[in-house]
Amino acid sequence: MSLFDSIKNALNENPFSGHYKINRMRPPGSVDEKRFMKLCVRCSRCVEVCPYDVVKRSTKTEYGEIGTPFIYAEEAGCHLCMKCTSVCPTGAIDPKVTEMEQTSIGIARINEETCNNYIYDRQESGEEADGMAALCSSCFNVCPLQHEAIRLENGLTPVITEKCTGCGLCVERCPTRPRSISIIPKDMPDAATAGYYHFLKRMGK
Repeated sequence: MSLFDSIKNALNENPFSGHYKINRMRPPGSVDEKRFMKLCVRCSRCVEVCPYDVVKRSTKTEYGEIGTPFIYAEEAGCHLCMKCTSVCPTGAIDPKVTEMEQTSIGIARINEETCNNYIYDRQESGEEADGMAALCSSCFNVCPLQHEAIRLENGLTPVITEKCTGCGLCVERCPTRPRSISIIPKDMPDAATAGYYHFLKRMGK
């Protein structure tokens, strides 16, 4: 494991550094981050209406984000009930987004090096030494858009498609530690950028 991966994993497992988490997203239907921060009035209606207690108020004071809503996928993913899109009074969450298929919270990315099914596949093909890799279909089983947002190639290895909504349920259920699947929030080009999103903003990038 590289030094970068070690630092990233440590930050993602640290409960006191939530603003570094990769798997931290805005509620479904949220507009782009810059506009969201201008429109959100911290009314907490999206938090209160969530029947799964998934949407949480940020306690971070940096960047003026305190009180704004986030979903922390490693704690609980979004069930895409779409109740929050109907209660936002300012348009920070778009009321026109009413179907889960319209949602674009982010997109999932699989770490093939640590995913149990990819390890098993490599072992079966002789590319990797024999071990104790166990088959797992947690990400596929929990996906609300099975066969569309995620599919099992050859019935074994999970593949994310462009129809992924970024709900984070797969992250919540992933059994490996650190998790082998992460959500890259929308507008973030890659996992490293997403994980250090607020750090990069502070640096003016």
